Amino acid sequence: MYRVARCKPMTYDGSFDPVVLEEWIRDMRKIFAVIEVPEEKKVDIETLYLMREVDIWWSTVKDRLVGPELTWSKFMEELRAKFYPIMV
Repeated sequence: MYRVARCKPMTYDGSFDPVVLEEWIRDMRKIFAVIEVPEEKKVDIETLYLMREVDIWWSTVKDRLVGPELTWSKFMEELRAKFYPIMV
């Protein structure tokens, strides 16, 4: 008999470390693939796992972004634009 471990998605707190952000995105992609999340539900589900600074950011921009044109790819683009450190 096989036992399936409970999988709890990681949260993302707005760390400006691109490795932390990309690990979180990769983990969410894996979960979405396994449970076959429809494209139109990915942003809703993913934003449940935003914490602290990034959750505050989302609450301030979601009214501007939410709509038919907000895809998961667009959400990822906005998230990366805000939380990747600017290299000079």
